[in-house]
Amino acid sequence: MNDTHLALMLCALLFLLAGCASVVPSTRDIKTPLESKGFGVYNRLDSPLALPYLKELAQEGTSGAMLVSDGSYALLHRAHLVRQAKFSLEIQTYIYKNDIASRVLMHEIWQAANRGVLVKILVDDNGLDSDYSDIITLNNHPNIEVKIFNPYRNRIKLFRLPEMVFHFNRINRRMHNKLFIADGIALIIGGRNIADNYFDNKLDVNFSDTDAFFIGDVAVQARKSFKRYWEYHRAIPVEFLPSKRKMKKFMKNYNEMVSDLEVDSSEWERYSHAMEDVEKQYENRVNAMYWGHAYLVADDPEKIDAKNPASKIYEELQRILADTNDSIYISSAYLVPGKRGLAQMQDAIEKGINLYVLTNSLSSTDSLPVYAGWERYRDKLVKMGAEVYEYRKGAGKIKVRGRMTSGASLHSKTLVFDNKISWIGSFNLDPRSSIINTEVVAIFDNEEFAKETTKLIHIDMQRAWHLELDKRKIKWCARSDPNGEGIEDMCVSRSPDTSLWLRFLNILMRIFPENQI
Repeated sequence: MNDTHLALMLCALLFLLAGCASVVPSTRDIKTPLESKGFGVYNRLDSPLALPYLKELAQEGTSGAMLVSDGSYALLHRAHLVRQAKFSLEIQTYIYKNDIASRVLMHEIWQAANRGVLVKILVDDNGLDSDYSDIITLNNHPNIEVKIFNPYRNRIKLFRLPEMVFHFNRINRRMHNKLFIADGIALIIGGRNIADNYFDNKLDVNFSDTDAFFIGDVAVQARKSFKRYWEYHRAIPVEFLPSKRKMKKFMKNYNEMVSDLEVDSSEWERYSHAMEDVEKQYENRVNAMYWGHAYLVADDPEKIDAKNPASKIYEELQRILADTNDSIYISSAYLVPGKRGLAQMQDAIEKGINLYVLTNSLSSTDSLPVYAGWERYRDKLVKMGAEVYEYRKGAGKIKVRGRMTSGASLHSKTLVFDNKISWIGSFNLDPRSSIINTEVVAIFDNEEFAKETTKLIHIDMQRAWHLELDKRKIKWCARSDPNGEGIEDMCVSRSPDTSLWLRFLNILMRIFPENQI
């Protein structure tokens, strides 16, 4: 057998394997009716989560909110929603990793399902570790349903590159929404996915992020949005994954694996005590809860398939900007405003609106193409008179399991308008959020909540690099101590905390088209 014949046989074998390990990308191709427990109907005020705030919740259309900025508490508050849930849990996320934080939540979700809570989890296929992920395994519980959104046909990752080439318009579009809903009455929304580095539990770099915990009417709106995505034809039940046929052997020891999380260790004891504190604080109304009108804006799931996708969120942003008169605070992990966005920012500054911008620096970003896109507008914004800050990676150092981490990357997507209107969700100010991915945000009208949100942005700005003009050239200035405790200022004339190699890579990233980063 010559080399040509051998190569042809190997190619045939690989394509045969790909065919055996594939999944339908749409339920429109499935003729058999899909089984589902549906969305339960119940009185959401009967939820234990509603009990401490029954008086406020009696007012129709109102919502309460509190900020959750600390990564550890972000995990605890999600676990608290799971523990208190009586009827239902709906979880929508872009990423769900097989790590410590995810398995703690998996354990809590499993226990909730054992109590009779109906659980639905929708994860984007880009954010799935593998078809043998813990999140897929959860689907084996009779009260838990899991779906993957906009899946790759090929379940062997080796074959995903050619699929991206031939089906780029679909595969490139992802569900970036993040919602965590309990009993249709409580909601956590923000930039966090479900993985260790979103909950300050990674040993190297964690994400600095901001969530909002809502209770009331906006959670009802979030559940309706979740339902639209859940029932969309691109949401595929995991029963259709080839790996489901191989799960039976694994499931024999699944109960023991879940129970192993409750080992009598100091880590679990610390977690249990922290959970008790969170539950008591909630029951006794210790947390500062602000009340007012909140509403949810979510892209339609059809955006994934639209030839000319429109963004409801971008349209709402334009409406709010038109009514803004005093100030705009922006904390956005990925910021590529485009020519139109830059012009709007310039108009705002010329109208006397104070514009404050915080995004990642070259050293802190986890996406070099996005930073290369940001660079096209960075200097122009400074020269226009905007107060521009870049996140300082070293400012995010924390201690995790006895070790000091190397820093953090900004991941929040938070805006405040006129010190009154707060905007929190998954939407970045870049082309990917506006025209490619689907997104969701919550908008809240409450001055005190806005002040708290602005205060968090100010804290990050104080520890960030402030971009200043020096004879029409940009320089980065900051306190010598990245944690803001020093008194001596320092300034540099090129991207700080970066190597020559990183700056060279950044130059190469400029080849990426702006509308695809």
